[in-house]
Amino acid sequence: MRYTFIVNPNSGNAKHDISIDFLQAKFDASDEIVLKETAYQFHAKELVKEAIADQSDVIVACGGDGTINEVASALVNTNIALGIIPAGSGNGLATNLNIPKDINKAIEIIKTNSVHTIDVGRVEDNYFFSNLGFGIDAEVIKTYEENQKRTITGYVDASVKTLLNYKSKLFRLYIDDVIIEKSFYYLFCSNSNIAGYGISFTPKADLSDGELDLLMIEDLDVFEQFYFSVLVLAKKIDLLEKAQYRKVKKFKIETLDGLPITYQLDGEIHQTNSPQVKVKVLPNALKIIH
Repeated sequence: MRYTFIVNPNSGNAKHDISIDFLQAKFDASDEIVLKETAYQFHAKELVKEAIADQSDVIVACGGDGTINEVASALVNTNIALGIIPAGSGNGLATNLNIPKDINKAIEIIKTNSVHTIDVGRVEDNYFFSNLGFGIDAEVIKTYEENQKRTITGYVDASVKTLLNYKSKLFRLYIDDVIIEKSFYYLFCSNSNIAGYGISFTPKADLSDGELDLLMIEDLDVFEQFYFSVLVLAKKIDLLEKAQYRKVKKFKIETLDGLPITYQLDGEIHQTNSPQVKVKVLPNALKIIH
């Protein structure tokens, strides 16, 4: 077997020490181990292309949700399996797949070569494997990135700062033959039942059901915002009266002020040049070891 490990040396708190000698000691002598380190954003996608050209059997992403997204995006609709060593801060997808943060235990899972397929979300030309967020969710991630504190404390700080200043935005959604036009506080689309840090906005989401889970929440007052936060922590979001929860295969979303849409995708902020984007699910589009 030929394994290529794509390592982000700066992910999370950068406390991991994944070296070629360390990895070779974990595998059989007959296995070929290759290690490639990322040097800049989107470098992982280039390294995956190299690994595919070199006929790797398994490509392992070692990093956070952003690194995993880059590696996985280059493997969609291929026959090459993705392995994961979660070394980030949120680790949403890995948590959903029950892949431990302990490097040794994660490697043991990779060595089983137990390959399954999962669904993939797509928004325009970008893929997501955990979640996609508009409105306040995108603003929280934007603030989180600006704070540059990749910890649960940093995420809470970003959430509080955003809550104090955020105003709901008017969106129009096209879902099947239904048009929904409302001022939304929160718009969240998920493939995974974990968003990161063990937090779940869509506890019913399933990585292999051929559908995405769409959570829509109308404008909330201060008390309702607090109640919303409590329900998220309790994984009881369905108790919020203003929450609408749908299983969808595709939808389109647009702003009514004509401004370009901003969204977060697997914990990374994305700016568009368009007031609308299309989202859909690609069933069983990624092979993954877990």
